Amino acid sequence: MNGVRWVDSKTLLEDFGFVRAIAAISEALESGYDPETDHSRSVISFAEGQGLVMPSEYMDRVGLKFVTVAPKNPAIGLDRIQGIYTLFDAQTLSPILQCDGATLTLLRTASVTAAIVKWLLSSQNPSVAVFGSGPQASAHIKALAASTGVGRISLFARNPESSQQLVAALTAQGFDISMGSEEDLLGADLVLTLTTSREPLFDESQVSPTAVIAAIGSHEPTARELPGKLMGSAVVYIESLKSALSEAGDVIMAIEEGHVEQADLVKIRQLFSSLGNHESSGRKVFKSTGMSWQDLVVVRALEKSLAL
Repeated sequence: MNGVRWVDSKTLLEDFGFVRAIAAISEALESGYDPETDHSRSVISFAEGQGLVMPSEYMDRVGLKFVTVAPKNPAIGLDRIQGIYTLFDAQTLSPILQCDGATLTLLRTASVTAAIVKWLLSSQNPSVAVFGSGPQASAHIKALAASTGVGRISLFARNPESSQQLVAALTAQGFDISMGSEEDLLGADLVLTLTTSREPLFDESQVSPTAVIAAIGSHEPTARELPGKLMGSAVVYIESLKSALSEAGDVIMAIEEGHVEQADLVKIRQLFSSLGNHESSGRKVFKSTGMSWQDLVVVRALEKSLAL
């Protein structure tokens, strides 16, 4: 263990950054990697929250992330999500490097969204409606700026303090962002839901019939950010059937309600294939649960960049 390198959050987020992380996600899918083969995530219930164990193997590397989710932490000034990621050599299973699991989750989650919606959007610099004012909101906006570019940003969030802080911070960085209205939501090219809500945030009539919607906030079968009728009005893209049918409440409940057929779900890997489903118009939903392979391909690319 003496040779294990620690990579700090600045190196991960700023020096490595979104452009390289987006490229790593895209390259894995372009190379033919099938997320269906990834190891499943294990969820452990604790008295004050959850532990998530996320193992994966990709080419010459193995990875293991352990993160905790403690809902009461923000009220006492601590992060809701904390954890550690360890990268191993696949042949010897010797540890190579470690990094902060929460920072990695921010980076890879936003990078996955940016990599996918780039294929789904019909134009660069989309107008964006963002639900949520936590760290993922900031990360997603920066990832989009590194991928498709971003136009006007409308923020929808329940916490006035964090909303004001986010608007002020991103405005200072040159983004055109303000609190949103119903008109802003209806006119948005891209809608991002990045919340802990367990109930739908809006209905299908409140978003454009040509909008791209990325639902990122939940990974539980009984939680959803989008209503079934909206899901049924769109082409629905998922990371894998295994993860969607076990963890994506938006998908599971829409199927149970009869709005979506399992056979109609489109796997994201098809977007990166010449034989893929490339719908040019109409509403599209990307429902993500977050998967272990995404962490691994990003950290593997990080390791390679550090060796240069």
